[in-house]
Amino acid sequence: MQEGYSRQKLIEERINKTKDAAVMSLKLIRQMVMDFLINQKGYHAEDIESDREFEIIMDDRKTSTSADYIIRLNAKRLIVIKCSPGALESRDRHLISFARVVDSHQIPFAVVTDGSHARLLDAVSGKLISEGLDSIPNRSEALKALNSIEFIPYPAERMEREKRILLAFDTIKCTEEACE
Repeated sequence: MQEGYSRQKLIEERINKTKDAAVMSLKLIRQMVMDFLINQKGYHAEDIESDREFEIIMDDRKTSTSADYIIRLNAKRLIVIKCSPGALESRDRHLISFARVVDSHQIPFAVVTDGSHARLLDAVSGKLISEGLDSIPNRSEALKALNSIEFIPYPAERMEREKRILLAFDTIKCTEEACE
């Protein structure tokens, strides 16, 4: 009986160490991305919303969701950023759904990054624009782009479906991270 208990305890300790390492890795990625946005892309700290939570109402239930960073210029949310260690493509659809439903308009661009690589997506069309950290627009490019972007709401008839996609990904994320 004691051996079984010790083995269970060892397994739990290893799982906790793995979770702790993942949390530390994500913190490092987030810090690298913030430094990159400010020091290399020229954004000001006040341009960047961090860990902003949004309330999603669906089926008379309220749920909150968030992204790591949102770049906001001239009172418009322009770029949503998700930091993730590895498998960036697997985060695309989640972030596109997020960009489509959390604001009164669709956030036009979505970026998934691990701090070394990035995928820039057109959140309105759902298509990949480019890859690489350099593809993230700098502040002056983003300000210039504001003049030609039409900020439109996501179609009401497709909103519930998009919310379901977002919440499904959030549930998976919660399960992977044990809701911590």
